Amino acid sequence: MQLVLHSLVALWLCFVSRVYAQDVPTQFYIHHRVVHPNLPVTPWSNFGSISIPHPSSISPSGTPVTFTLAETLLDDLSEFAESVNPALEESLYQVAVEKPKSSEGMWPASVMKGCLMSMSTSSSITIHLSSSGEPLGLDYFLSTIPSNGSCPSPSETSKSYSMHNTTVFVTTPRSPPLPELRAPPPLTPEGAPIPPVAEKTFLQKYWVYIVIVVAALLVSGPPEEPAANGTGPKAPN
Repeated sequence: MQLVLHSLVALWLCFVSRVYAQDVPTQFYIHHRVVHPNLPVTPWSNFGSISIPHPSSISPSGTPVTFTLAETLLDDLSEFAESVNPALEESLYQVAVEKPKSSEGMWPASVMKGCLMSMSTSSSITIHLSSSGEPLGLDYFLSTIPSNGSCPSPSETSKSYSMHNTTVFVTTPRSPPLPELRAPPPLTPEGAPIPPVAEKTFLQKYWVYIVIVVAALLVSGPPEEPAANGTGPKAPN
C-alpha cells in the first residue's frame, strides 16, 4: 500500500513540475556589436532581454514577445561609433542571441552593413527556436533599406549608430503536411494484381430497356389503314 502511495505522489509531483515549467517563461539575452576585418574585434554588449513562453504556445509563423532594452544601449552605440565608423567601408553591425551553455562562437547571429544603420528608424528580430525552446537561428531586418543593399555616399552616411524601435518575434519549427497516399491495388492470394473489371458495352448496360421497347412495339401491332370515305371516282356501270 505504501509503495502505491509513493508512486502516486511521484507521478503527481512530475505532473505539477511539467505544468509549472510550461507556465514559467524562459529569459534570453540579445547582444550586439560592430566589427571590421581590419580592426580589433569589439566585444559583445547587452542589447536587451526577452521572455519566451513555452514552445507549445508559440505560433510557427511568429509570436511577438516583450523586448526590454538594456540601460547602457545609448552608451554602447556611442562606443561602437568610436571603435568602428559606420561610414567606413566593410563595417558590420552584428546581433546575436545568447545560447545557454555555448561559447560566443556558437551563438545564432545576424549581420547588417554598418552604413545602413542610420537609414532606418525601426527594426525587427526573429529568433527561431527548436521544439524544446533552444535558439537555433536569428534574423535581423531593418524597416527601410535600398533594394540593392548598397551603402549611401560617405557624405550622406551618419557618423553614429542610431537607436531603433525594435520588435522581437519567436518562431518554432513546423512539420510539412503528410503526403496523401493512394490505396494499394487489390492483390490475389498469389500476390499478383487483380485486373480491373472490363467496362460494359452499351448493349450490356441497356439491353433490358431495349427489349421492353421492342416488345411494346410488337404488341401494339401495325397502324390501322384509314377507311374509304366515298369521295373517290365511281366505277363505270
